[in-house]
Amino acid sequence: MASLTRTPLMGKRRQNTHQKTLQHLMNLWYLAPALAILLVFWIMPMLLVVLFSLFSWTYGTDPKWAGLSQYHLVFSDPVFWQSIRVTLEFVSAVVVIGSLISLILAVLLYRGIRAVGLFRSLYFLPYVLPVVATSTIWLWIYQSPLGVLDRFIHALGGSGSINWLAEPNLALLALIIFTIWFSFGFTLLLFMAGLTNIPPDLFEAAEVDGANSWQQFFKITWPLLTPTTLFVVVINTINAFQSFTQIYALTGGGPLNGTTTLTYYIYETAFKFFNFGPASAAAVIFFILILTLTGLQFWVSRRSIQYGG
Repeated sequence: MASLTRTPLMGKRRQNTHQKTLQHLMNLWYLAPALAILLVFWIMPMLLVVLFSLFSWTYGTDPKWAGLSQYHLVFSDPVFWQSIRVTLEFVSAVVVIGSLISLILAVLLYRGIRAVGLFRSLYFLPYVLPVVATSTIWLWIYQSPLGVLDRFIHALGGSGSINWLAEPNLALLALIIFTIWFSFGFTLLLFMAGLTNIPPDLFEAAEVDGANSWQQFFKITWPLLTPTTLFVVVINTINAFQSFTQIYALTGGGPLNGTTTLTYYIYETAFKFFNFGPASAAAVIFFILILTLTGLQFWVSRRSIQYGG
C-alpha cells in the first residue's frame, strides 16, 4: 500500500519539475535576444579592453605582451593625473549645481506656474537636440569678442572681451555651464515625477498645522524626494563622467589640457597618438573609478533614504 500511495506523488513531483524546467527554458529563450545584445555589445568589448590593456600595441605594429606595464605608463603620465583632477571638478560642479537648479525649478513648476506644459517642453528641448548642433551654437555664444555672451556683457556696461575658450579655467567653466544647460531638463522631469508621488494630503495637513513653504519643503518634500535625488545624482554622475561630444566640439581638450577629462584623455591616447595599450588601461581605470564612486554614493545615501508617504 505504501508503494501505491507514493507513486502518484512522485509522478506529480516529476511533472512539476519538468514543467519548471520547461518554464526556465522558455524564459531563457525569450531573454536570448537581449542577452545576445548584452554579450556582443557590452560584455565582450569590456573583456577585450581588459585584455588589450595587457599588451603594448601601437598603430601599424603587432600587439606584444606587456603585463601591467601599460598601467605604469598611464600612472606615470602627468596629463593623466591632470585629467583626473579636471574630471572630478567637472563632474562635481555639473552634478551638484545642475541637480540643485533642477530641484528648485521642479518645485516652482509643481506649485502651479501657468503654462507648465510649455515650460516642461522648453526645458527638455536641449536634451533631445544633437549635442554637436547645440555645441556649435554655444561655440558662437562664447566667441570673443563678437559672441553673444560678450555682447550681452557689453550691454550691461562691461568693457573688454573675455576669452572664454582660450584660458583653462574659463574654458572648463564654459563646459560646465553648457553641460548643466544641456542636461538639467532631463533632471527636472525626474524631480517632477518624484514630486507627483508625494501625497497631497501631507501638504494640506502641514498647512492646517501652520507650516510655511520652507518648513513644508524641508520636512516633507526633501525627505520624500531622497530616493529620486539618489537616482538623479547617480545618473548625472555617470553621464557627466561620460561627457565627450561637447568637449570635442567646444575646446578639443584645451587649452593646455585644461578641459581634458578622462574620457577625452582615453580618446586622444587611442585615436590621436594611437597607443591602444595605455588607452585600454586608462579605460579600465575609468570603469573602476565610476563603479567605485557609484557604489560610494549608494553606501552614503542608503541610511538617509526614505520611502513612502
